[in-house]
Amino acid sequence: MVWAALLSGCLAWLDSSQAHAERSTIPGNAGTITVDWQVTRDRRGRPLIEGHVITSGGMSGFCRPRLLVETLDAEGRVTASNVGFIPGYVGGFDDVYFQEPVRAPGPAYRVTIASWEKCGGGL
Repeated sequence: MVWAALLSGCLAWLDSSQAHAERSTIPGNAGTITVDWQVTRDRRGRPLIEGHVITSGGMSGFCRPRLLVETLDAEGRVTASNVGFIPGYVGGFDDVYFQEPVRAPGPAYRVTIASWEKCGGGL
């Protein structure tokens, strides 16, 4: 079964001096899934989204979670989007690290969990 959910928008404003961290949470009767993320740079200086997917509560897991990374312009309008994948399985009461390269650099980004499949038993 595929559960689709778009989180409330989170913006990370890029500047050359510091990374900005953001947090998005989806509460539910089977637990909570949270995305903590920030924009950093890879070794070549390209923007990179990195963070953690954190689950609490619930007894089921999430298989094949997909991240939606949107590039925003200065007014907050979406100029590009890309779907990335969180590697592996995210279980109940878990904390999974991820990195996703930014395909279309811009002044700001929004990162949400686009969808996942419930797996691993539970509710």
